[in-house]
Amino acid sequence: MSGGHPAMRYILPCLLPSPVREYHRALVDELAARFDLRITQRQAIPAHFTLKYHFETDDIAPVEVLLADFADRHAAARVTVGDFDHFGENVVFATVTLSPAAQTLLEALFTALRRLPWMPWSPHDGDHLRPHMTLAEDCAARFAEVWHHLAGRARCFPAALDNLTLLRQTGADEDGLARWTTHRTFMLGDAGTGGASPPQ
Repeated sequence: MSGGHPAMRYILPCLLPSPVREYHRALVDELAARFDLRITQRQAIPAHFTLKYHFETDDIAPVEVLLADFADRHAAARVTVGDFDHFGENVVFATVTLSPAAQTLLEALFTALRRLPWMPWSPHDGDHLRPHMTLAEDCAARFAEVWHHLAGRARCFPAALDNLTLLRQTGADEDGLARWTTHRTFMLGDAGTGGASPPQ
């Protein structure tokens, strides 16, 4: 994976549309203000669920070619944003439930990405991935309050696994919090075009 450039760090989510985006932003801002849980707010990534966790490469072109081809060959599939859940007491999120078609699509994406022999796979990646939309992190000290505050407030939204969006890390704050920007988006369901946006 040598492209002659410094290695950059990427992550691959599916971005979620309105009205999920506004619902997510309102909850993130509310939890940040009420409980001083600001990590998710400060990262300022739009509503999404992660498809592939962090990887580094100095040549993103092979990944772009793979994702463009994958998007060209596959149609979007239904998902549902719904109930609240949590990882331990540290992360609170809204569940993203995959339809059978979306589960098959995600498995096909993993298979495609595994064709890149250098691609790393963390314990939370691949078959162990739990799709979710993060609302707050580092919650442990105030988890009981946060969980009580959210009780009965979950809303259900239809959505879709309809895009593969590469985010590129642009740097980090003084306390190490990563900052991200959209590098490129590949839309599914646009047969013959790949639906790819140009690199940013």
